[in-house]
Amino acid sequence: MGFALTLALVFAVGFAAHRASLCTVRAVAEFLDDGTAHMLASFLKAATWTALVSGALLFSMHGMLYPATQRAPYWLALVGGLVFGVGAGLNGGCSLSTIQRLADGELAMLGTLLAFVAGVLAWLLWVEPAAGMATRALPFELVPANAWAPWVLAALALWGARELLGLWRARRAAEGRLFESVLRERWSLSAGALVLGVSGGILYTLQGAWTYTNFLRAEASAWVGHAMSPGGLRWLFLAALLLGMVVSSLQRRAFSLRRPSGGGLARALGGGALMGLGAAILPGGNDTLVLIAIPTLAPSALGVYLGVLLGVAASLLALRFLHRPGA
Repeated sequence: MGFALTLALVFAVGFAAHRASLCTVRAVAEFLDDGTAHMLASFLKAATWTALVSGALLFSMHGMLYPATQRAPYWLALVGGLVFGVGAGLNGGCSLSTIQRLADGELAMLGTLLAFVAGVLAWLLWVEPAAGMATRALPFELVPANAWAPWVLAALALWGARELLGLWRARRAAEGRLFESVLRERWSLSAGALVLGVSGGILYTLQGAWTYTNFLRAEASAWVGHAMSPGGLRWLFLAALLLGMVVSSLQRRAFSLRRPSGGGLARALGGGALMGLGAAILPGGNDTLVLIAIPTLAPSALGVYLGVLLGVAASLLALRFLHRPGA
């Protein structure tokens, strides 16, 4: 039952991310173009939901989470975030949106994933052994041992109640049934963040760092003998994530096989390799930061995510400069 629930939750993450079109690259592009941060706010909402749900579950069960990890020294983690962001901007999509685009039939994203693994292997084989770098734990702060944790959880619960009320009012205004709302062609960002964050909070409690970028990094590490394999069942998590997005794509008739152009494939391969390198350094991608690291309430995780955003912005601005008329 526990494993079936896990797969259902990963499926829900994929479906929600696809329906709300959540993407860090789109979030940065929105800020650069319009000066607004609606999509960026949705990622922070997802992280807040994850913190609330996982914190509440820990309090009720008096349990402990597998700690999130971060590269040490801290400046290296910041570099990892920046490198990952540059790669995501070059690829035109972050961790989740790479799978989204693959689910929509964009075959170049297969190149992104293969190059991602190659970037991880490059770090593991040539850089990490020579430098002897390590990771440090980011303990989850919303545990009974911290006297202030119940007050933070209460504040998060009030925020969550306000969010739910707003979503309920929006659904009532749309005059549709709940099932019709689920199958609507596009979800609101807040609805996507809710499903992403609540599912992520339960998954974090059950599985620890379950995200697919962290899994691919760990699996590649096992291939070269640096660590134990996370297990074959973790491949089912990636399959469930992709399936959730494919079902969403097929239901709203967005699926269309598209072969990559030469330039598109080059960007996918280059971007994927940089994303893999960044994910090996961090460790994990922006999905890991949003759904694992930031919910620990570690300020350093927010700093690394800011590095990802700066890397995406630098990549997008450079591409725009190179493609401007006369450049």
